[in-house]
Amino acid sequence: MKDDRQLDDIDRRILEILAHNARLSNSAIAKQVNVAESTCYARVQSMIRAGVVKGFHTTIDMAALGRPMRALALVKLRSGYRDTLLQEAKRLAGVDGVVRVWFLAGNHDLMVEFAVASSGDLRDFVLNELNSSEAVADTETSVVMEAIEGRKMTPLKPAGSR
Repeated sequence: MKDDRQLDDIDRRILEILAHNARLSNSAIAKQVNVAESTCYARVQSMIRAGVVKGFHTTIDMAALGRPMRALALVKLRSGYRDTLLQEAKRLAGVDGVVRVWFLAGNHDLMVEFAVASSGDLRDFVLNELNSSEAVADTETSVVMEAIEGRKMTPLKPAGSR
């Protein structure tokens, strides 16, 4: 969070509702939480300003865009290139088909999630975008067979409370 704003039970209930359906109207959320619409709106805006709510997103079926094959690539940079980690992550994030890039702690530096049309496109991505960079020491790519959504975190209680 950007400030020390503490979340109360109403905030947590609003977050739970938004986590399950961010398309609900302010009016519908207010009814479920049993607060005035103006109160609900003010709380959501406050949580946005505080950085608690970072955005509202659309999940797109990549197969509908002609990219039915998803993969995850673990990337290890050469030791002399560690200071270019952010630059390399941004470069990869800008490549067509990249869904997301994560910074990692452990044996690898980055994980790249990407979607391609075919196994040939997968090969081309690995060879031309991952392994062609002199900063990259090693990659390990896995094809996603199926993605199963996890239970969205329900922020009813702070972590560690019962």
